[in-house]
Amino acid sequence: MQVKEKGPTLKQRANRVQNLGVIMIMVVFIAVVVIVSGSKFFNTTNLLNLLRSISVTGIMACAVTLVMVTGNIDLSIGWMIGLTACLTGIYSNNLPMAIGLALTVGAACGAINGFLVGVLKLNAFITTLATSYVFNGITMLYTEGKLLTTKDASPILKNIGQGSLLGIPIPIWIFAVIAVIFWFLLKKTTFGNKIYAVGSNPISSRFSGVSSAKVTMAVYVLAGLAVGLAGIVFFSKTMSVQQYSGVGLEFEVLTAIVLGGTSVAGGRGNVLGTVLGVVFVGILGNGFTLMGLGSNAQYIAQGLILLVAMRADVMNTGGHRA
Repeated sequence: MQVKEKGPTLKQRANRVQNLGVIMIMVVFIAVVVIVSGSKFFNTTNLLNLLRSISVTGIMACAVTLVMVTGNIDLSIGWMIGLTACLTGIYSNNLPMAIGLALTVGAACGAINGFLVGVLKLNAFITTLATSYVFNGITMLYTEGKLLTTKDASPILKNIGQGSLLGIPIPIWIFAVIAVIFWFLLKKTTFGNKIYAVGSNPISSRFSGVSSAKVTMAVYVLAGLAVGLAGIVFFSKTMSVQQYSGVGLEFEVLTAIVLGGTSVAGGRGNVLGTVLGVVFVGILGNGFTLMGLGSNAQYIAQGLILLVAMRADVMNTGGHRA
């Protein structure tokens, strides 16, 4: 007897529709950019610079997608990347120390968020907003509000942000590897199934033997590790950083994730959609620059796009958790 294969679930279809929508909007926007600015957009140098510019946001977004699938959020990543980037800069002449400290501190910051949200059951929005101030204060202690630059940084560290492999900037390779890792983790592992279960219904998942506290703790730690890595890339791209360097990146990350189909209510989302969202946000900024529009127009557009994506999320989820 032949067993009929199951078709895609409602959540999978919703993700596919939203991902297709993102692609269509990107195509339309690129067409507008090309009409206004000519062929500058498809210049190889411009495309590589575009991908290099989104690498930091992309690295963080792939990891924070897991946090959002659990139904939580992390607003502290902007200040967290400032902290880890500053630590990388301070110890930039000692490669093992710079990388190890950035990753360790990032994971520790994530563990703090995970403990407060997952174990103590504090509201994720307010909690991560509060910890962002804590991380900012620690960064100020290190930088004293000054711009950190270095002249004796490790050549390997500099190569991480400014070097290329096979003609492609290394930050792009790092982003691609991180995307594959988190896609596999979310879609192909038992842990990924637990993440979806916690986001869909934490009460039912608990009766199924899934600890929402442990899962939440784990995804926040992973997000912290990714932010630490992003902080290393962030500093090595320009070899300079200050305490406010990461401010605003959390908004870009959130926009990319929601635009990519991840539900703010939890239980639905995918890393592929997030990657598409990250690329679109990058194309948006690059396109506005090529068309001679300022950053203010970009902020307005990003805000409107996030509102539209949120409305689409409400329509897909019916306004509540699945």
